[in-house]
Amino acid sequence: MKPIFKSMLGAAVSIVLASCAQTEARPPVKAAPVGGKFDGVGRVTMHQGQPCAPQVMFNFQPRNSRSPVWLAARFNESRLLTDAARRSRRVHVSGVWRHGREKGCGYVEVATAAQE
Repeated sequence: MKPIFKSMLGAAVSIVLASCAQTEARPPVKAAPVGGKFDGVGRVTMHQGQPCAPQVMFNFQPRNSRSPVWLAARFNESRLLTDAARRSRRVHVSGVWRHGREKGCGYVEVATAAQE
């Protein structure tokens, strides 16, 4: 009985440690100047890990780009983007580029979002 318990305990510990591992993410799109307009269509996912700015909650994958754009949204847009992320739906996002406190931290402050 003890060998079975030890092997099950080892497997459980391995799963827990693997779930805590950081996934390698692509670097975000190079940010445009502060105040620059952003308009794009693509898919959105919830942001994993520690964002460079506390407002960042979503990763936006534009249709014709390999790199994600980080998004920050107000309450109404956040609800829509969260629903789109859960259902893997395409969205149309427009907003304004902003920079976080850290160097190289650029994200889009969402003005409008609509599911397509």
